[in-house]
Amino acid sequence: MSNPDIKTARRQTEASRRAVFDLSTEFWAGPPGWVLVLLMTAIGVAAIIFSYYQGFDSRYGETSLSSQTESSAIGSPSDVSGGLVLDGFRSSIDGILLSADNWWKYFAVVIDNYTESRPAAGITAAPLVIESPVEGGITRLLVIFSDSFDLRRIGPVRSARPYFVEWSQEYGAVLVHVGGSPLALKMLAGSGRYRHVNEMSWGGYFWRDRQRSAPHNVYTSADLLNQSLKEFGEFNWSGDNDRPFKQGGSEGRPAGEPLITKLTIDYSVSNYFVVWDYDQTDNIYKRYQGGGLVRDENGQAVSADNVIVQYTDIKTIDSIGRKDIRTIGTGEALVMRDGRVIKARWLKEGTGRTRFLFPDSNEEIPLNVGTTWIQVVAENTPVEY
Repeated sequence: MSNPDIKTARRQTEASRRAVFDLSTEFWAGPPGWVLVLLMTAIGVAAIIFSYYQGFDSRYGETSLSSQTESSAIGSPSDVSGGLVLDGFRSSIDGILLSADNWWKYFAVVIDNYTESRPAAGITAAPLVIESPVEGGITRLLVIFSDSFDLRRIGPVRSARPYFVEWSQEYGAVLVHVGGSPLALKMLAGSGRYRHVNEMSWGGYFWRDRQRSAPHNVYTSADLLNQSLKEFGEFNWSGDNDRPFKQGGSEGRPAGEPLITKLTIDYSVSNYFVVWDYDQTDNIYKRYQGGGLVRDENGQAVSADNVIVQYTDIKTIDSIGRKDIRTIGTGEALVMRDGRVIKARWLKEGTGRTRFLFPDSNEEIPLNVGTTWIQVVAENTPVEY
């Protein structure tokens, strides 16, 4: 194209632009312009309504675990009284919102905490962990997961004790273990009321990591555990599901109450000395044990939104050092959340859930939505904060 042709094309383009602008000046002033404005407004409103209802299912129907966690943590719209979350169906383990037709099933996995077994796999994903003494001055973990978690490696899995059997029953959880003490195995075999997956009998739901030494080398996964549910068929749990949880965010302390940033538990052996350190910025507690920050096998630091110390009667019952731990009745407790330590008492009746109450009432202390660690200790265990 010659230069005159280019200039002509440019002039035509500029003329077209001027025509549009001229049209906008004259056209919008008359009735046709108002009709177009109304039409464009109607289209915009329709688009907004369409987008709103397209998102309805994801906000109020079946949602993924990550979206449930996010909405609960920031305080999703709820009827709130005194800061308590009162809406809908919530997990009694971590307060996550559930749909009415999607009650979770739980697994309670006995996980090794022996020094040589560390780091454990999967514990940072658990919404509830119970640490308890076993024989030899060491502790062991009962780690509770829902069947919705996607974990490719959980362990090392270890043997059951009677108190692990009883705690797993509180949440209708399937106990996952490798053998157990004579009394624990008798409980599991006797009544038929306890659902459990024992590696000694159902080895197909576990594997042994040849890179680690026995007995600290047995692992399972979420897929394998979900497959094991087929052994039980459909089952429903009719236990308590009414634990109260706070609306999201840190709760202010009463006037004059100091900020508590650290809690220590002396389980009598230095490698099991526990420190919970409060991170005020994130309103979480970081876990230290044996002098170092505790991390999952994937390198993620272990933390909790709530830490509970449960005092109870613990006695040695045989020459091996096995423990009898009282799980029924009542006793003293401490509930640590939001930089506070609340003196409490625990109460468990029959097969119901252990409740942590204000000391002078039967009102249950609301917890933060999220992860809770329960530290079970003897009455004389040194606990400082």
